[in-house]
Amino acid sequence: VGVRRGSWGSLRVRLSRLVIGGGRAHGAYFDERSPIGFTYTRPPLTQHALLTVVLGPVFAVLGLGVLDGPWAALVEAVPGPLLVIGGPWVLHQALFWTVVGLFHVVDTTDRPAFIARHRIQDGPGRMPPLRVAVRRVLLNQILWAPLMLALMAGLLHARGWRPSAVLPSVPVLAAEMLGLTACAVVIFYTTHRFLHRPWWMRHVHRVHHEFTTSRAIACEYTHPVEFCVGNFGTLAGGVVLLAPSLLAIWLFTVASILVILVHHAGYALPWAPWAVHHDWHHYRSREAFGTIGVLDRLLGTDAELASLEHGERR
Repeated sequence: VGVRRGSWGSLRVRLSRLVIGGGRAHGAYFDERSPIGFTYTRPPLTQHALLTVVLGPVFAVLGLGVLDGPWAALVEAVPGPLLVIGGPWVLHQALFWTVVGLFHVVDTTDRPAFIARHRIQDGPGRMPPLRVAVRRVLLNQILWAPLMLALMAGLLHARGWRPSAVLPSVPVLAAEMLGLTACAVVIFYTTHRFLHRPWWMRHVHRVHHEFTTSRAIACEYTHPVEFCVGNFGTLAGGVVLLAPSLLAIWLFTVASILVILVHHAGYALPWAPWAVHHDWHHYRSREAFGTIGVLDRLLGTDAELASLEHGERR
């Protein structure tokens, strides 16, 4: 009986750690004495090129009106909850693992050189093993993401929102995307800075900071509480508040996931969203709490980062 009780207790603890979260103390996966360096590069004028290439064709085709018929048929054929829950989840999974896989090739082979030469940190990487990262990320994506999407769909339904068979105009879609972006910037900064309060940092956010050297997969390597509130809340808060069109929800899912992946990838690509700001946060972990740096500059939470010169190494 004693063995059975002990076995059950051990299993219960393991299940609790799996579902609720937890992690090792910072530095448990690597030697903190190993030298690493950070090289600052200023934000380039071309940093929006990637998003322009991804989003531009959608706006162009929308303006031509060729999607009106197929879109109406899709909305009428597929149940609303499936469009709101399944659509973003499938888009997220496909984009997330494709981009993570591509950056993993660069991380491990230094190829292609036109990406590898823009690596922000040098020296031995400080991060959890890949198998540990994949396991935690898959748990968040398979267990918690569908539950949070269902909650978002329920809140939208309670507001009277329903998927429309009529596509928004280009100006309306642009306004919705700007509104969602503004909400995400404010929500992320607020929740992220809160997670750096001592108790929350020690018990929740420290999991994410097991990546001192950031990698693309790190963006969803989080404690479940942070994944639901910080990660998902950043994307869904504006959706619930603004109740935009279904197309805007899908498009914002693609754009935001792409930005988050690039911000964590560890490369200062001149044609992609500026990753240096968030990479510095992982390197120092005591400032630069925002996404694009605007709120950090306004609220004075980027003093050391703001003092760096282009090409300076720390």
